[in-house]
Amino acid sequence: MKDFLLGLAEVALGGSAAILLLLLAGRLLGSRGGGRGGGWGWLLLCLRLAVPFPLLPEAPAPIQVTVPAVTLPSSGVAAPARPDPLPDEFPEPAPDFSDQTPARDKGAEIPAPADAAPPRDWASVLFALWLAGAAGVLGWNLLAHGRFLRWLRRWAVPADDPAVIRTFHQLSDRLGLARRPRLLVCPGLRAPMVAGLIRPVLLLPREAPEGEALTCALLHELTHLRRRDIWRKALALWVTALYWFDPLVWLMGRAMERDGELACDEAALKRLPPEARAAYGRAVWEAVERVSRPD
Repeated sequence: MKDFLLGLAEVALGGSAAILLLLLAGRLLGSRGGGRGGGWGWLLLCLRLAVPFPLLPEAPAPIQVTVPAVTLPSSGVAAPARPDPLPDEFPEPAPDFSDQTPARDKGAEIPAPADAAPPRDWASVLFALWLAGAAGVLGWNLLAHGRFLRWLRRWAVPADDPAVIRTFHQLSDRLGLARRPRLLVCPGLRAPMVAGLIRPVLLLPREAPEGEALTCALLHELTHLRRRDIWRKALALWVTALYWFDPLVWLMGRAMERDGELACDEAALKRLPPEARAAYGRAVWEAVERVSRPD
């Protein structure tokens, strides 16, 4: 347990240093530091942090020195012999203190020392605290995801608009998606979104956009699906749960999501002709406004 906590702290310190370097690189490079390059950097760092212990064993010391024992040489001078005692020298008997014990102490037993309090195992306390925090982060997100799935099962219905279905299949063919998500319409959504790890679905609001706005919205979400950004978000959630005590890991999650959106926009724009890129920018901006608009 103690070794696990030490390994966790070691990986957290190294990860914090790497997070600071990536954040600084993003600041210095601006838009060039985010997007595809920044997304790969965050992904590699998350893959390392997902294993909360050192991967390489500790190497032994390269040089080991054995100090030989040193024996001092004798001086060769013998100590003077003690002369024999004279006949009238007799050793005095040693005093006997057996009968000088006070009467009140005779037969009394020496009291045993009180049992000392057992030392507190701080490693167990810290491990329990870390485990409670990790379970709390994971449990809260799983609970929210379960509520969202129940809401979908109750209110989501398959899309039946022919224009929407036709545009969806055309974009899926353009992106080369062999496995396509289910296309559902769900009330209460403000913008299209992709959900689900094993069985992904593409959700559209009841008042779905039309024309170029619909094409851009579907292209953005299908590009997220093609890049497997849902799995990256799940990986970031796992890392956040492991290192919930490190505020830099929470900043990494936000930066990873931001750079993931930039990388998705870059990949989607490459699929559009130059004259349609302005419409894509307007569609993304309107979606951001709808999501950030208060109720």
